[in-house]
Amino acid sequence: MKKIAAIVSVLIGVNYASAQNEFDALRYSNVEFFGDARFNAMGGSFGALGANMSSISVNPGGIGVYKSSDISFTPAFFYNYSESKADGNTVSDGRLNFHFSNVGFVGNFNSSGNWESLSFGMGYNRTGNYSSSISINSKTDNTSLIQYTDELNANGGTYDADIEYLYPFSSNLAYQTYLVNPIIGDSLQYDNVFKDSKNINQVTSYETKGGSGEMFFAFGGNYNDKLFIGGSMGIPTVRYVYDRNYTETVADNDTMSQFKSFSVHDYVKTTGAGFNFKLGMIYKVHDWVRLGVAFHTPTIYGMSDSYETSMSSQMKDGTKFDYTTPFGQYDYMVTTPYRMISSIAFIMGSHGVINADYEIVDYSTARLKRDISYGSDGYNFSMENDNIRNNFVMTQNVRVGTEWRVDPFRIRAGYRYQGDPIKNSFNADYSSSTYSLGFGIKEEEYYFDIAYALKMYQNQTIIDGYLGDFAVTEMRDHYLTFTLGFRF
Repeated sequence: MKKIAAIVSVLIGVNYASAQNEFDALRYSNVEFFGDARFNAMGGSFGALGANMSSISVNPGGIGVYKSSDISFTPAFFYNYSESKADGNTVSDGRLNFHFSNVGFVGNFNSSGNWESLSFGMGYNRTGNYSSSISINSKTDNTSLIQYTDELNANGGTYDADIEYLYPFSSNLAYQTYLVNPIIGDSLQYDNVFKDSKNINQVTSYETKGGSGEMFFAFGGNYNDKLFIGGSMGIPTVRYVYDRNYTETVADNDTMSQFKSFSVHDYVKTTGAGFNFKLGMIYKVHDWVRLGVAFHTPTIYGMSDSYETSMSSQMKDGTKFDYTTPFGQYDYMVTTPYRMISSIAFIMGSHGVINADYEIVDYSTARLKRDISYGSDGYNFSMENDNIRNNFVMTQNVRVGTEWRVDPFRIRAGYRYQGDPIKNSFNADYSSSTYSLGFGIKEEEYYFDIAYALKMYQNQTIIDGYLGDFAVTEMRDHYLTFTLGFRF
């Protein structure tokens, strides 16, 4: 249990709204390729097949496989279901999101000599979904207000006139709402109003919103109908909203405090954009075997966080106090890991295909850096980057997909496995499995596809990061996509 609590505190910290940390680098490095319904139905496994709008984000060599021009768009419904367990209580929650998973265009042109054709493309593919809703009901004998009194009492204590300046996003909140107060006879030391209370009820809720996606510009060609090569420039974008509410309420028979309850609300909004480059190729070993390989450079993001925290308290006589921190903003940069992808596909004539992708991602190479465009505050993220090097590892991701044809219909299925980016010495598994299936109709000039995917994984959700208190949360992501495309 202590190991799990340690990684929770390493990744998220006591108060997320006050600082950027390793978890930011992990979130934006953990790319899961989504896109059109055919791609999603086959588990995102297209590295050696190509001729698919979303496969360009995995292996840009796939653009060389196109034999005609193509345009498509994909609306998507994403539903996250969570079930959290703590202190014998099980609470379920969920959140629905609508977005476009893919929009794109590929132009194909005949060429001369050994070059059969050349193609260029541009579009957008989804690479991450951040929508979730988690609720937890639990009890404790140790109030989370301890973190504020420990902060104020450290190094000999704190003058009350210095609290607002030294701790604007943490202890000052509790001080302004009368939850921590100077000890009688020692103005430098502090106590909290729930220090003697037991059986305190905790209600925790997390809601996150947003997602990540990538605009791409790609170019490639078909050499002698054997070698298909391509390259792309990607412009990934991120929008992430973190909204946390935490409440402590003492038992009705509590006589140890004049206060009944308090609540903390953390809000963070992150927006950003970056760039990367990708190179790939597909080689036709035989009419029924293709091999693919692709390399993705690290993505360099410019990020901006805006955040604030508010706290409110209520006494048993009904008196209420509330306080909100100043509005904070911080600009920084994230560099994600490189990626290497190798693929193999088997083509069973006009009957069907099977593809497998093997991907290597070294999460320990991710980095955080201060954005010095508008000057520097002197902070260099050395501690966070050391934690990334020491706690993150290289992972292997696997995607397998198949499609079978009964003209004009297509039947598809897939599986993807995302490896655990955290060292196994922490005794917590952050890997995930996604199962998918789909159906399509393909005619000479148009196609229509439907896909459903179910992602299953587990989270260790923080109740009180300072005290290492957490809940086990089972997560289920349901993903439904529809694609309409035209060939000409």
